[in-house]
Amino acid sequence: MKRSPLKPLALAITLLSMGAQAADLKQVANAAWDYDSTWRAERQTWEAEQETLVQGRAALLPTIDARYGRYRTDRDIEEGNFNQKYDSEATTVTLSQPLFRLDAWYGFKEAKAVVSTAEAEFQQARQDFVLRVAQGYFGVLRAWDTLVSAQAEEKAISRQLEQTNERFEVGLVPATEVEEAQAAYDLTRVNLIVAEQDFAIARDQLETLTGQRWETLAELREQLPMEGPQPATMQDWLDKASVRNPQVLVAQGNATAAGFTADRQFGAMMPQVALVGTYSHTHTSPRGDSAVGTYSHTHTSPRGDSAVGTTSSGITPDNHGTEVGIEISMPLFRGGGLNSQRKQAALRADAADQLYQQAIRDVTQQTRTFYRTVEADALRVSARKQAIRSARAALEATQSGYEVGTRNVVDLLNAQQALYGALRDYANARYDYILNTLNLKAATGELDVEDLASLNDWLSDQESLDLYDPDLEGQSEAQMVIPR
Repeated sequence: MKRSPLKPLALAITLLSMGAQAADLKQVANAAWDYDSTWRAERQTWEAEQETLVQGRAALLPTIDARYGRYRTDRDIEEGNFNQKYDSEATTVTLSQPLFRLDAWYGFKEAKAVVSTAEAEFQQARQDFVLRVAQGYFGVLRAWDTLVSAQAEEKAISRQLEQTNERFEVGLVPATEVEEAQAAYDLTRVNLIVAEQDFAIARDQLETLTGQRWETLAELREQLPMEGPQPATMQDWLDKASVRNPQVLVAQGNATAAGFTADRQFGAMMPQVALVGTYSHTHTSPRGDSAVGTYSHTHTSPRGDSAVGTTSSGITPDNHGTEVGIEISMPLFRGGGLNSQRKQAALRADAADQLYQQAIRDVTQQTRTFYRTVEADALRVSARKQAIRSARAALEATQSGYEVGTRNVVDLLNAQQALYGALRDYANARYDYILNTLNLKAATGELDVEDLASLNDWLSDQESLDLYDPDLEGQSEAQMVIPR
């Protein structure tokens, strides 16, 4: 059982069973990996975005179209009293290979930029997942420590209230001290209610994240290497953040894609050249009493020994044809819409570039903030530990003064509350250090699930907490232990 910064206020809490293995950060992360809907959606989105590159490349590759039609024709020609009734089938296959399409080329490069942006967004989602798991796990530990402190404080103030009532009954203290003790006790009851609620919420949030009910969780070790940012130079963190932070990469990808979008809109105004090949087959068959009248069939520009044959009704039964050639097309005027789209895309590209520059500035500032915060957290952990020793010494001195009559109950209650507050502050400083360190790594784009595995080594394999029995009933303040 763990001698945590808060649990030393009393004996450790009973576990579910002797030798039971508590869940650790790895197990929680694995459960969340498979269950967390947000993370699963991000993975599906990432896979979907990969298809953008295929779609962008398609405009540069050959296209094949096939068309088939079946028709029934009934035609009356007044001149010559001619009538035709026939059925026909038409099949056409067309192959087209772009030879020069500036818009398609820039569209392909735009698609590559979009996929690059999706990669950065996926990296950000991966980091967010790591942070959610860490915040969920250590959020439970933090709330549990706060609850343990609130329970121990409530018991201590309750005993002090009982003692004050006893001293009042024998005339050793005035009624005002009873009222002061009662007020302090009422406040600790409120704090305990809030702590119980916060703990239940944190526990539920972890279960929502992982889809599992956790009975016990491994606690933090007492001795941890909380030495501040490594490397210790801020500029090293800033250099990495400016080029590797996912938010910067997303903004950079958006700016690149917007630039290619502007180029694509310009390319849409340029000539397009394509190699085109077409094969067509038409089969016609007369119906009923189709009459033969004056009917002419004209064949234009025959080549070689090309011949034209007709049926007795003047209808050519079968036609086969192939065409191969180069097609050149260019939009000349479409109401000014193309030029407007080009201008619009160019302006959006300029705006995206400005957002990219701002993203670098914002991330640089965030990295500075997280660096200084982690640096201060490391100092706070050491200072909070010393504050516990000082608060404990002050409580002992105040207790002695109260017993000999040089201190009143208000002084004693304040000293007790100061000690419990120091213990809570110490625990919070440790959790803040861990989470802010992860935020600092996330700012540089280096945070990954492997960091959870490394952080898992900070947990004890023998000391754990019971999520469904955090009661300290029967514990004694005499076992209070100051963190080393």
